[in-house]
Amino acid sequence: MELRKLPVGLLYVVSFSVQAVDVPIKEGMPFVSARKALINSGWKPNPTYSGEFGVESVLVRKGYPEIESCTEGVRYCSFNYVKDGVCLGVGAVGEEIKGMKVYAWAFKCPGKE
Repeated sequence: MELRKLPVGLLYVVSFSVQAVDVPIKEGMPFVSARKALINSGWKPNPTYSGEFGVESVLVRKGYPEIESCTEGVRYCSFNYVKDGVCLGVGAVGEEIKGMKVYAWAFKCPGKE
């Protein structure tokens, strides 16, 4: 039986392309605009919050099912999206959803509790 070697370059290209997903958002961008751009680019909200109380449940009821969590006080919130099996977490800060600004994002799937 003859064994063939899989070119390492092919593996590199496949793994690199998963991490090199282009997202249409920028740091400081209003969250509402970033969300719209993501959805228009094929990203889908990835619901992760299953609680009944807190700011997160209010955001779910207002139509933001992708909320994962928010801090108290100055709100730092995490939102999750998925596209073609790739997860995207977006961090936004602000007191109200209309005033929130994107401060970070990462290609990371939310953890399960």
